[in-house]
Amino acid sequence: MPPITQQKATGSHYTPPELARFLAERIVAQVDFCPLSEIRILDPACGDGELLVALANSLPHNILRNSVFTGIELDSSSVEKAQERLSAFRSKSNRLKRMDFLEQYVGSEVQMGLFANSPPTPVDIVIANPPYVRTQILGAQKAQALSRAFRLKGRIDLYQVFMVAMTQCLKDNGIIGVITSNRFISTRSGASIRKFIAEQYEIVELIDLGDTKLFEAAVLPAILIARKVPAASRSLPKLRTQNRFVRIYESRTCAHPEKLVQVDSVYDMLKRNSDGEYLVSATRFKFSTGTLSFADSSSEPWQMVTASEKKWIDKINSAAKCRIGDLVKVRVGIKTTADFVFIRSDWNDVPKDQRPESCLLRSIFSHEDAGRWRSCTKRASLKKILYTHEVRDAKRVAIDLERYPCAAAYLRRHRQRLEGRKYVIEANRKWYEIWVPQDLVSLRRPKLIFPDISPSPMFFYDHEGLMVDGNCYWIVAEEDSTDLLFLIQGIANSNLMTHYHELVFNNKLYSGRRRYLTQYVEKYPLPDRFSKHSRRIIDSVKELVSPGLCEEVIEKRERDLEVAVARAFGVEPLFSL
Repeated sequence: MPPITQQKATGSHYTPPELARFLAERIVAQVDFCPLSEIRILDPACGDGELLVALANSLPHNILRNSVFTGIELDSSSVEKAQERLSAFRSKSNRLKRMDFLEQYVGSEVQMGLFANSPPTPVDIVIANPPYVRTQILGAQKAQALSRAFRLKGRIDLYQVFMVAMTQCLKDNGIIGVITSNRFISTRSGASIRKFIAEQYEIVELIDLGDTKLFEAAVLPAILIARKVPAASRSLPKLRTQNRFVRIYESRTCAHPEKLVQVDSVYDMLKRNSDGEYLVSATRFKFSTGTLSFADSSSEPWQMVTASEKKWIDKINSAAKCRIGDLVKVRVGIKTTADFVFIRSDWNDVPKDQRPESCLLRSIFSHEDAGRWRSCTKRASLKKILYTHEVRDAKRVAIDLERYPCAAAYLRRHRQRLEGRKYVIEANRKWYEIWVPQDLVSLRRPKLIFPDISPSPMFFYDHEGLMVDGNCYWIVAEEDSTDLLFLIQGIANSNLMTHYHELVFNNKLYSGRRRYLTQYVEKYPLPDRFSKHSRRIIDSVKELVSPGLCEEVIEKRERDLEVAVARAFGVEPLFSL
């Protein structure tokens, strides 16, 4: 594993000034200052004070004079700078403290000492860009302790913990404005915090800033502005109709070039606050607004779709007979956690006495080998994996190194690195084992393979029984017929399902790339498998997976496929996105 940078370890990604101003103005617009004799404001991870300064600049002078600003920060030099910056404003008081915000919190109450040596008065406004630190950086032990303390489930990120703690500091009907990762909107790991937010808040606005690159870090940001619901009202049914969303993502095509609006920055788009397609320098963006669509279960992603998009999704869902996950299992590929030892393209360069026996070296598909229908890499050019497992008495077990002296010599050369995988040893596994092996019997059967991240769907067919790398997923039909695989492949590779994926799972990354994870692909709808439209899909795919097709034939068959897929779901074909 590469060394963890200080920025990754602390999750410190300071807020750009323009973004801070935008958030501050949005918050001020939601606060009713009339009944407040004193306005208490908190930033629990204030850095050098950018968000607090932006809020001070946005408050009317008469409100500012009655405002108490509290900033919490671990870095002492940042605290000093924040104090200096806030001293330029004529607020009632500024309280900048060097401390760990989360250490003041135990169970479900904020402890004494956060603001003074007495139980704290809840604040009126929380403005924050909390640290973003993922589970694997936090470490399993700390992540589990935080999960228990803050009553969160699953794989957590530090910003989720901050969200719970910040809520405890906020008074009923208080306003929170937070900049965070957009992952909580759509991922399985965000289910717990989605449930918490839905119970605790009335969402005023959720702004998915997508791949706008407003931060240097590879984090896709979102802004949540919400009002805390009084405890007595939380059990009452909530009207979801006012939960507005804004969605901004890079667009590779422009549906209406004549309506393309040129602006200086993403912030100009936000200020205009109008649906449409925009040009910032040489980059096109699509700006969409609508009402958040909440699933009955918090495990389901929140949908950020317009009224017409929701109507289209509903039509697809009503026409579906089942989901992919109802018929097949979507499995992740082999994870070695030491790929440079186990997976290579240069095995022939390894000295003969250390070159693993050929029966242990197996060709493996990786994400770079993915194609739309077939692999783009010839078998002879694929990397090979030293697979240290075998099937014995119908069980998957580690190979006996004494039977393979060359493999044993090679692995011992890397023993120190492999034994450094403490989790392997702690799980009572042999030091040379692959961390996540797979079922060899199933891998030998015809299957679909697809990369975990790609700009467009790359579900390709393998009938040679090759291995699958951990950066890919794979599907094998639980029956002898391959027709089900071809139906799934045709649906999954279609423009229709690409659009459905984008709308329902809301998981685009930078440069239009999408995540293709088990939790999404298993929920792809399938039409009646035995309908005439499904038969046409299967026939088209059977031809598309055939080798040697010319581009003209591929283009025609793909167009036929789009028509068949659309008719199977009762909608119009999508020939482009």
